[in-house]
Amino acid sequence: MPEGGERGIGNRMAADDDKKSGSDLTRIDDDTVTLIAYSIVSIQRGRERVMDGGQGSVTVTEKMSDEAFMSWILAKYLQDEVEVPDRPVRRQKRADLIQREELQYLRVYYVVSNRWPREPLEFEQKQVAALREISDAIGRH
Repeated sequence: MPEGGERGIGNRMAADDDKKSGSDLTRIDDDTVTLIAYSIVSIQRGRERVMDGGQGSVTVTEKMSDEAFMSWILAKYLQDEVEVPDRPVRRQKRADLIQREELQYLRVYYVVSNRWPREPLEFEQKQVAALREISDAIGRH
């Protein structure tokens, strides 16, 4: 952690430090299809707020750590291009519109809305069917 105990984007970005890491509401390190609702919040003193465009839902199909998920969501948010009608360049990345000092105060809050077992991949089923046909053809000779 940087001097003075500050938390930057690269450090743990949980909205609630007391979140239980193993909780089903936040655990995304399994093999399910997981629907996750999230909010990006600034906790900068006197400017606490949910960031514009900082709410949404995503589907995660791979195992992820808390830190990896939060980093991914923040990177996705900061790289999004948004309309800026008052500027000569009408579309800009959000990262260019947020004051640099505020970046260290961004946090991601998320909760698992639902999870489902992964369905088998279609090509795996086709492979098995093709292998059975080959096996049957070899068995007939």
